Amino acid sequence: MNLFKKIGWPYWVVGIVMGVVVPLLMKALELSAVLRFGGLLILINGGIAIATGRLIVQKHQPRWWLLIWPVWFLIGAMLAWPQYTWAFAVVYLCVAYLTAGLSTPETGQSEIKN
Repeated sequence: MNLFKKIGWPYWVVGIVMGVVVPLLMKALELSAVLRFGGLLILINGGIAIATGRLIVQKHQPRWWLLIWPVWFLIGAMLAWPQYTWAFAVVYLCVAYLTAGLSTPETGQSEIKN
């Protein structure tokens, strides 16, 4: 079990399921573009990017784990969706990285004095 913790298995499971399985399932179900892009890509996947960024910082885990979710999404998007959805992988990486950066406690001065 210690090996699984070292490789961050929950991030891999979420990445594979939400990045590959869900896009393939949505393609098979032929859901509308509004539901696919508005609901899944923006709301749910954006939330996953924010949550992973915060969790990785809060639990003091390796920062390279921020790549897990966007890479799996890129693979799923390449398999199931049009080429322009690949850009969302970059957006999710940026959102996760930005969230991690904003979640990091400041180590410098706590207050700027005038």
